[in-house]
Amino acid sequence: MRASGAPSPESGGQAHACRVLFAPETINIAEVTRSIEVAKRMPDGVDCVFTGFSPRNSELIKQAGFDFILQEPRLTDAEARQALDFDQGRSLRHPFTRSMLSQRVASERDLIRRLCSGAVVIGVTPSQFISARAESVPLVFVRPFAYSLPHLEAAQRLGSTGFLPRTTAAQRLIDRASAAALHTVGMRVPLPRPFYQVAADNGVTLPSSFAAGLTADLNLIASAPHLLPPSLEMPEDHRVVGPIFAHLPGEVPPIVAELAAGEQPLVYFAVGSSGNRELILSVLSRMEQAPCQVLAPVRSYLSEADISSLPANVHVTDWLPADRLGDAIDLAITHGGEGTVQTSCVQGWPFIGIPLQFEQRFNVQRCVAFGSARLVNQADAATTDWPALIRTSLADPDMRGRAKRMARLMERLDGPGEAARSIMELLEGPGTGLGARASRSSLALA
Repeated sequence: MRASGAPSPESGGQAHACRVLFAPETINIAEVTRSIEVAKRMPDGVDCVFTGFSPRNSELIKQAGFDFILQEPRLTDAEARQALDFDQGRSLRHPFTRSMLSQRVASERDLIRRLCSGAVVIGVTPSQFISARAESVPLVFVRPFAYSLPHLEAAQRLGSTGFLPRTTAAQRLIDRASAAALHTVGMRVPLPRPFYQVAADNGVTLPSSFAAGLTADLNLIASAPHLLPPSLEMPEDHRVVGPIFAHLPGEVPPIVAELAAGEQPLVYFAVGSSGNRELILSVLSRMEQAPCQVLAPVRSYLSEADISSLPANVHVTDWLPADRLGDAIDLAITHGGEGTVQTSCVQGWPFIGIPLQFEQRFNVQRCVAFGSARLVNQADAATTDWPALIRTSLADPDMRGRAKRMARLMERLDGPGEAARSIMELLEGPGTGLGARASRSSLALA
């Protein structure tokens, strides 16, 4: 529940007696932080309770002042990794057996009833597509644009995936063929069989395709509108709310100011929840000749021996409040997760993306097309001349200029506030919940 002393600025003095259950897949820090940012903007009188099947990242929820309920069956570390790989398209294997899904759904349904939840807000939490519907509770999916129904429909209509380059005629031909394949797969390939079995056990009929099966009653696209396809047609149950990214607690450590005050540029390197030790070491170990200092909040992935083997200009830290690093950073290198990309865009950082899966490739490629980013394929990360690429990127005035232009566009958007308003409209009807609804003209940037 909302901690006392943490009022929402959007309440407008109105009373709202309801409870919203936030159920991100807590193994994914991006989902957790998106949910926290939305929950912080819900109006006074709305109890926001969090739940999950792993304690991972739950400390962030508690630090933000919300209750967290750990449910059974708990995800093991191996199951968590398998679930992340499946979610991010790196593997067809998943831990969601009929037995596990049945237990999760039973646990979720019981909690929804006990809390008398007015709505359930999720990330990619697949069991809730059964549980919330079985309890006839509105389901809200805060999600990226990539792989959504509007993305698949735009891919078919425009002949473009959004995550492949289109500079040459050959590239455009490949992208057009890939767009057709993307639409076909998304609209025809079903969810894994256990989902339909457990749904039937609970009196729920899931749609026949993967994309439709993972579509909620209200789908909030947490993406910048100017990075989405032109003339985008949004279904009635989808709404573009704008960027939602982490605002981590804690102070910016002194090392940031010390490095920023030095003679060399400061490069920020981060890989979110989907990174891995091999990628990190393959990039950071090649930084000795790079004309910069490197700030790398990746300690959780590395051993002390790994850290001691890195060049002296690489400074490894724990998680950082990246949204407050601002002008200290001259260039970022990231995995292309939506939250990390948005953090770079909001602060006007040009960046180099190393996408690890197609959603991240979409995020990076949209910024490449905008002119504020470069893309390095994961397969090329270990052989890339990073000192040369960093030197070229730092010296590119067009890339810096486009990054500053991106920041000016992003500052007009309020993703968390727009998401909170949308949830309250779902609960209470149009024009209710947060006082007068904010103007949506800020979303018409494309």
